[in-house]
Amino acid sequence: MKRLFQEAGALTWLFVGAVACAVVVSVSTVAFADIFGRALSLVVAGSGLVALRQVIVVGVAISVASVACTFLGKLLAGHFSERLQRILRDRAIERLAHATAAAMHGEHSGDIQSRFSSDMLFLEQLVRTDSLQFVSQALTALLAAAYMLSRNWLLTVASIAPTPILLLVASFLTRPLGPLMTAAQEALAQASVVTQEAVSGAEVIRAMNMTTTVSLRHEHALSSWQERSTTAANQVAKLYSTGMTLAVMPFIIVLSVGGYLALAHRIEIGLLFSFVLLVNYLSFPLQEMPRLLGRIRSGSAAAHRVLELLDVPVERTGGARGPASADDVLTLEDVSFSYSGTAEPALKDISLTVKQGQKVALVGTSGSGKSTVLRLITGDYTPNAGTVRVNGLSVQDWDLSALRATIAVVDQEAFLFGDSVADNVRTGRLDATQVQIAEALDVAAADFVGEMTQHEDTLVGDTGGRLSGGQRQRIALARALVKDAPLIILDEATSALDNELERRVYARLVEHYPDKTVVAVAHRLTTVQDADMIYVFDNGRVVEQGTHAGLLAAGGRYALLWELQQAQESDRG
Repeated sequence: MKRLFQEAGALTWLFVGAVACAVVVSVSTVAFADIFGRALSLVVAGSGLVALRQVIVVGVAISVASVACTFLGKLLAGHFSERLQRILRDRAIERLAHATAAAMHGEHSGDIQSRFSSDMLFLEQLVRTDSLQFVSQALTALLAAAYMLSRNWLLTVASIAPTPILLLVASFLTRPLGPLMTAAQEALAQASVVTQEAVSGAEVIRAMNMTTTVSLRHEHALSSWQERSTTAANQVAKLYSTGMTLAVMPFIIVLSVGGYLALAHRIEIGLLFSFVLLVNYLSFPLQEMPRLLGRIRSGSAAAHRVLELLDVPVERTGGARGPASADDVLTLEDVSFSYSGTAEPALKDISLTVKQGQKVALVGTSGSGKSTVLRLITGDYTPNAGTVRVNGLSVQDWDLSALRATIAVVDQEAFLFGDSVADNVRTGRLDATQVQIAEALDVAAADFVGEMTQHEDTLVGDTGGRLSGGQRQRIALARALVKDAPLIILDEATSALDNELERRVYARLVEHYPDKTVVAVAHRLTTVQDADMIYVFDNGRVVEQGTHAGLLAAGGRYALLWELQQAQESDRG
């Protein structure tokens, strides 16, 4: 709760106000029981109407105050809960948006979504209901016990004597509930991950006839969640039984001992009824306390999972916002890099230079380090050794936001928002005109957009699900082009296109943007054979560099890859 209040800041006063209202309600509850008992004693004793009227007026005033504070407390708690959730969601999204690439690669989107959904609901219940209920019920029980002790210590001691033992048992049963609920929530998050994968990968699952495998994975995840949830539910059942015992015991004792004392004329009948009311308020909180503590443990575990999103490592801030003066747009100087948790370096002593307006290709087999170079250029990762410079300035000295404003990136996995084609392209540049959007789509060879029912205003579906892979890639390319950045990075950005269409896209790109610098990772060598410079990667090293003709003449690694691809194309033909 301390961390939640720190995140809430000034909003904490709303919660404090709700607690104050809960305190008033607790005091009113005990006071009303006393007033009720006094009124009953006056009736039994045959006292005058004036005294009875005074007591009733006081009782009504207490009741009104209690109702008003109950309403106000719920109102304040609701506002606090909703605003706190807004703050946490905003800060979590902001944190995730600036999270380091390494941190995000260690998380699954399904688990993150589970924290935003089910865990946030548990957190809402914690701050809106459970915490205030704990304060109200605990204080009511303490005030009731204090009042009862002041009026008849013998009856009070007899009624609450079993309570410490039962509370100790409840505390013992509550202790393991927090870890059990955390485990159940984590298992539910994993089940959400499997479900999301089954939905997002439905086409591949059907095509590969993997439905049985996916069903087994989902069944295993749900079984794990059910097992852990059942264990937690069993613990809650034990707590409920303990709570019922806590509720019944004082009530029986008060009726038995108090009834005897009233018949013996040792206490007034009004006091007995006050005790009966207060024992109810005393026993009900004790009955609910074990279950309430269980819910608080669950809410605390959920709050911890939500707050973990606010502690995700984020990228550095600050740095230069303008490029230095340099002839070379991009240089890598003896760069080496290893991913966390891997023994083999992804890059080893890489050096390359890209000049203004050059069209440069990085080629090689999968896993040779090409895409890693691109991630170093955009500042996603920091090299273990060497220097990466963009426009003469080390990436480490750039402000990352300013650096990425000069770069347009298109990945192989083209992500699209569930908006229209035009809106997706416009995310590359929010002030882009319709003419600029149409031009970018034309360069990206997105001719299919003109055949859609609503053209650029056609919705693409969730993550572009209504489009083919090649169509998504071309819209993503148009989004990068409309950004009008001086450096364009293409990471197998047209891999879903056929050879002819891919070459047409690259030809249009060169024709329309002769002054822009392009660094392209490509699998098909025919796509980049006209590049000004080709760097050949193998096992994390640059083993060759040169033009297409020069590399073929050298008869090295590039020539071998070219011959293999040409042979494969011949076989397909």
